[in-house]
This record gives sequence, structure tokens and C-alpha cells, in this order.
Amino acid sequence: MAGVTSKTQSGGSGLSQPKEIVERGLILSVASGEQSTPASFEILIRSKTFGLAATLRTLLVYLWEHRQEPVSEYAIAVEALGRTENFDPKFDATVRVQVARLRQRLQRYYEAEGQDCAERFVIPLGSHELRVEKVQHPVCPPTPPNVEIGSRLSPVTRTLGLLCVVLFVISAGLGIALYRERGMSRRPIQAPTRLWGSFFANGRPTRIVLPSPVFVSFPHSGASGAIMMRDTNLNDFLSIAASPAVTAVHRIFGEPALADNYTVTSDTFAAVQLARYLERCGLETTLHSSSEAPLAALDNENMIAIGTRGTLNDLKPYLDQTTLRLLPRDFDVENQAPRPGEPKRIRMAQESSARRIWPGTMAILPGRTGRTHLMVLTARHTSSLVDFLTSATGQDQLEHIWKARGAPEYYDVVINAEINGANLVRCWPVILHRIPQRP
Repeated sequence: MAGVTSKTQSGGSGLSQPKEIVERGLILSVASGEQSTPASFEILIRSKTFGLAATLRTLLVYLWEHRQEPVSEYAIAVEALGRTENFDPKFDATVRVQVARLRQRLQRYYEAEGQDCAERFVIPLGSHELRVEKVQHPVCPPTPPNVEIGSRLSPVTRTLGLLCVVLFVISAGLGIALYRERGMSRRPIQAPTRLWGSFFANGRPTRIVLPSPVFVSFPHSGASGAIMMRDTNLNDFLSIAASPAVTAVHRIFGEPALADNYTVTSDTFAAVQLARYLERCGLETTLHSSSEAPLAALDNENMIAIGTRGTLNDLKPYLDQTTLRLLPRDFDVENQAPRPGEPKRIRMAQESSARRIWPGTMAILPGRTGRTHLMVLTARHTSSLVDFLTSATGQDQLEHIWKARGAPEYYDVVINAEINGANLVRCWPVILHRIPQRP
């Protein structure tokens, strides 16, 4: 946005940066003016709920420090979320999306860790202003006086109690021994292959990202619990008005809210399988959901994203660099730059009532800074891609087609998976394209 000189809605001399924020967003102390930060806020930002959500934690601190100022979306984007100065909220919904996720994260915190807090930090719907609300908790009845019951126990009861204690000690010892034995078995049992060795060669931390499909909740429906729904054609909460189904329920139950704390079961199993394989190769990873700002994380960490183009919508700037793209409904892959002899579309093929061949894609791309790597696995059955990439046969086949195409550093590839019912029969690569590195 050229010509912008003030970052607040009502002018002013600009906004201050959050104070004393160290690496990974761990906050040591924050202050606003002459008022010190309340203990409840410092407990909140150090909680497990915000432990792995560095972007949301930084945004929370920023909104707290500027809670008494009319802060604009532009200021939040540039000063809290690290966007460039040409950020334009008319075309980029980053701030609204992150504020919605922060609102949901705060709600999750007060439903669990912070359920006993008398002072709560909330962001009202339709706003990005952080407010403090007081909550009145019911007074608990006084604790009844201790009653001596030991003298009332019979000798048989005391004997049984002693035996229970002995059995507990024995069970605990066996449990510890089993845990140690299993821990020893988890040591690396194989060296990483060329594929995984090169992906991890930059020494950067690596996260596996699971998509968080957009669910819509109606918390004020009046039912025993909030109504949840998902339109599979909807992958952006800001586009809910385009969904006839959501609009119809909206008329009945009122204003919807974003619920992004779910993951797809098949993708979750695939991610766990991949993490275990990499652990056996001595390669460490962590699991995250796509609601935790994957684009920002890619600046400093490698990433392996598992899902579909729809559920991985946050990675669209990277997915748009590929030429082999999984289409909606996940049945076919479109070849946007076919070479001579290549098909324009790789289709799902049904061989029998239970046996089908499903196409999927894998892409390896550079991060924005060039210091990190991104691997994206998109398919209807992502576990089949993980099976292919963690097997010796699959990696040999990929190596062969990769070398035949000139061994590019960055590329995308179509991988077919023949599945009979729920069982994988075989996988094989079909087409591999080079992806040029952006200048």
C-alpha cells in the first residue's frame, strides 16, 4: 500500500513493537505504558495451549500492548505478522484469518487450562480488539473435616490394601522396564536414503503439517451442544457466505464461528506413519496442524504438508508453482504443462467394484528464503504416498525417474496407487516435472 504513513486508523506516531520477545516467541515480560502485565496474561502466553502457536502468541501480545489504541489491519499485518509494507487488507485476509484462529485458541484455553480463571481475555466477533472480562465462579462448599477411618478397617481389609500396594509397585517396575526396552528399540535402525537425506541436509527443524479443514460452529444454537458442520467445497472461513448450506443453517441458528481444531483421520494416520519412519532414520520431526500459520513457519523450518489442494489452502502460493495439480474431489490430476507424449489429465481408473487406481502428487519446493524445503503430498489416500516414499522399492522407482529427468533439485511428480478395498496393492511414479527455483 503505497503512500501509507500512519499504521493506526486514527493517526498517531506509529505503534511500538512487543517488548522482550525472544526466539520462538517465548515471552519474558511485556508492558503497556505504566501498567504492568497481569499475572493471568503471562500464565496464558506460557500455557500449553499457546506453546506451539508462536504466531498466535505474538499476535496476542501485540493486541494486548495496543488494546487501548484503534489498531488497523495494516498495522497488525506489518508489525505483528511480519507482512511487507505493500500489504493490502482488501486483497489479503491474513489478519482476519489469524484473529479468528486466535479467538478460537483463547476459547480452547478457557475450556481446559484456564477454566478456573476469574479474568479472561477475549476478542469479540467482528473485531480485533483484545478485551478483559471478569468471570464469577460458583463458590465451592467447604471441605468436610477429616475423618479418621483407619481404626474402622478390619484386618482383612488392611491385608488386601497392602497386597494392592505390592501389586502396584511390581506393575510400575514392569512398566518402567518395558518402557526402557521400547525406548532402546527406537534407536535409528537405518541410514536415511538420498531423498530424505537431501531434504534434511540443511539442518533446519522439520515439521509435519496436517490440514485443519474449515468447520463452522453455531455455538448459540440453543441445543445441548454447539452445532458443527462442514461444506467440503469451502476451504476459507471468509467465504462462508458462498455456501448455500451454511447460509441456510445461519438463518436458523445465527452467527457462525470458525472451528479449526480438527484434522482428517486418514491424513493423521499417514503423518504418524511418516514420523515413525523418519525417527527410525534418526531424523526428528514435530506434528502440527495447518491452523498454526504454516507460511510463517516455512521461513525457518522445513515442512512436510499432507492433504489435498483444498485442505492445504494456506499453502496456495507454493502449490501454484506446480504443474501437476490434484483437482477438486481428488479423483484426477491435471497436467498443466504436458510434454510430448504426456496426458493432459491422469484420471482415477476403476478396475472393479473394489479395485481402483488413484493418482496423487508429491512436490518438493524451496521455502521463501531459500533456506528451507517444502514437501507437499496431495491425494485422496495420502497414506499410499507415504507407503511409497518410505519403502525401498518406491524410493528406487522415484530415483530412476528423477535421474531420467536430469535430477532436478525441485520437482513435482504424479504417483499412482492401486488400492483394493482398503488395501494398497502397489504404487508407481508416472510423470515428473522440474520446478524452476524462483529468483
